[in-house]
Amino acid sequence: MRTVPSPAGIGIDRCGACGAAWFDPGEIRELAEGRYPPGEETVPGDAPTPADGEGAAARMSRAWKEAASLSCARCSARLAPVDFRATGIPVFRCRECGGMLVPRGSVAALARRFGFQRRNAALYEALGESMAGEVRERMERKFRADGTAGGGKEAGAPGLPLVVPLADGAPPPDSMPLATWGLLGVTVLLHVLAAVDAWGMGGLTARLALPPGKGFGALARSALLMVPFFHGGFVPLAVGCLFLFVLGDNVEDRMGHVPFLLFYLFCGAVAGAAHVIWGKAGMPPALGAAGAVAGVLGAYLVFFPEVPISMYGMGEVTPVPAYLFACAWAVAVFLWGWGPGPLSALLNPAPYTLPGHLAGFSAGVAGGSLWRSFETAGSSGGTHA
Repeated sequence: MRTVPSPAGIGIDRCGACGAAWFDPGEIRELAEGRYPPGEETVPGDAPTPADGEGAAARMSRAWKEAASLSCARCSARLAPVDFRATGIPVFRCRECGGMLVPRGSVAALARRFGFQRRNAALYEALGESMAGEVRERMERKFRADGTAGGGKEAGAPGLPLVVPLADGAPPPDSMPLATWGLLGVTVLLHVLAAVDAWGMGGLTARLALPPGKGFGALARSALLMVPFFHGGFVPLAVGCLFLFVLGDNVEDRMGHVPFLLFYLFCGAVAGAAHVIWGKAGMPPALGAAGAVAGVLGAYLVFFPEVPISMYGMGEVTPVPAYLFACAWAVAVFLWGWGPGPLSALLNPAPYTLPGHLAGFSAGVAGGSLWRSFETAGSSGGTHA
């Protein structure tokens, strides 16, 4: 055993016979930082390095076998093989004192690898700075092209915190979506009549609104079926109509006119019941189609999970698969569903609580899955026939 001094003055023990090196705790950094003494990477008659013609798994398997006969040079404790810094090169570490025994092949491989990195550190640094400068220049050009800098314009305000579908890539339905169009027409008509208080309908919304977390009490069960047609403002009306217009026609085409109409009302009723029973008390009474269209989204996800949807969110329009759109919708629901803030109260003064949204979506997923199982059963039966 001979001691080899490193450039930092640290003595590293090296076996003159087998070429293995012993590193006391902390000394391994001389090898890992590329400061192993030049000319000491190999010894005469050195065997092939671990990187030559052998996979990492095979090297580690062989190291485990070798470890059975190795012990610590300082405390005689058992050594355990480890993959040094995920390089695929095995070394042996003492579990008691933390020292490391590095076989001669591993010494050569690690010295070459980390020595190369140290010698070319300036090149890597210059390359990194060049790449960072190029990325920064590209971002500045894009920033100027957007009119937010260089053109004298202020940065634009962020978009509305909404997640809505604008279009989808599903094939056109085989038949006219009569139920979807009918629901859209009735929803818009009743909202307008309530807004102008025609025939006393302005007071109807107050009687139908679903109080959260208070149970049904004196609330009529029929309110669960009527609430999806009344909204607390134009924004929730527009959002609900977009969900129904973009997603509803394909779900209706899959289910049929009458089943889709019943399905829509069912999802709205489930969402309303969850809001009334489990909703956060203290929030305003709920109106709108949020629960029903959440069910439509759930069924759409079951039927068309990979179909692209053009999604609006926070001022950006992005095409995403249906399953990612559902994820974005879920995030928005979690962020806005626990309680209204000033902006949410302005956009939707009569929101559903989180349980209402999730219950409507779950009802849609369950209904879509059940319908698809019927389709599969019918197809199998037809094939056997």
